[in-house]
Amino acid sequence: MPAGWRRLSLGTVLARLTAFGDADTGVGAPGVATAVGAATAISAATRLGAAGPTARSGGGSGPTGSPVGSAARDGVPVTLGGAPVRQVDPTTCGSAVLLMLAATGDPALATWLEDGRLPDGLAPHRVPPEIPPALLTGPLGPGAAARRVGAAQVRIKERTSARALGKLSWPASYGTPPWTAAREARFPGVRYRGRPLDDTSARAAVLLARAHAATVAGIPVPLYTGGDLGGGPATAVPRHVVLAVPPPPGPGRGHDEHGRPVLHLYEPSSARVYRVLVAELLGRTEPSRALGGWTHVSWVVLPTTDGAAAAGGSADLAPADTAGQGGRAGSHRAEEES
Repeated sequence: MPAGWRRLSLGTVLARLTAFGDADTGVGAPGVATAVGAATAISAATRLGAAGPTARSGGGSGPTGSPVGSAARDGVPVTLGGAPVRQVDPTTCGSAVLLMLAATGDPALATWLEDGRLPDGLAPHRVPPEIPPALLTGPLGPGAAARRVGAAQVRIKERTSARALGKLSWPASYGTPPWTAAREARFPGVRYRGRPLDDTSARAAVLLARAHAATVAGIPVPLYTGGDLGGGPATAVPRHVVLAVPPPPGPGRGHDEHGRPVLHLYEPSSARVYRVLVAELLGRTEPSRALGGWTHVSWVVLPTTDGAAAAGGSADLAPADTAGQGGRAGSHRAEEES
């Protein structure tokens, strides 16, 4: 057996199998401008800073693999309506990620999560599908924001579990599979497609670069994380989901002070956003708080153009020119301490 067998995971094996004959043709997407223009809700949906919870991250121990500074070490709290945006149980990390992804591109959903209200005169077909029908008028009052976040996660999990295996549902205890996350991910102008990832490969650098480019263009990207055979077979499958969110606007957005690409990862078990160098997500050997206490990124759910997805193509969204888009793209507003 090869000496590196302990580093193997499901994502590693599938990534190596699918690498053959999988065209690496990223495109400048015609839908980018539309999507970026619509990505305004994250600034309303993620109130980051002193108003958020003060507890340190519960997402696991180990180095963050990210730039120096408290936003890298401890993360920046994410709140909605004063409540931490945290997964409601151990199986809803994917649901929390898909909720934040949708809120990034849908101001109506972001506003409802924040204060329980929808815009006056909103047509029924425009009501966000993440909102349970019973809660269209609320709830309001103390603790209501946390209840809205929790109820929306349950609603999303119902959608991702349905028809996951042909006509069969996905077992509730197994969370959200990558393929239904891609199916249900909702953002203007794009669809999503899951790609297994081997973080020791050159292809992993390409896929993570595309994820980074998408976030700089204002489009969130779900990442599945997990372990490897060194921790036992049960850890060598995707075990957790985090969300690469659009970075704060400003000069050099999405990069550190040395010009190195940085991802801002929303980690739903701790309700925090961490800054992580893209390069330090490759070939990892230690767990990271930013990855929910897991070691590897094992799957990436990348945005594609609507046209390519509808035609059955595989053109990943790789914005050719994101310069000057920082003022239009939504982002979490965090005063990141250094």
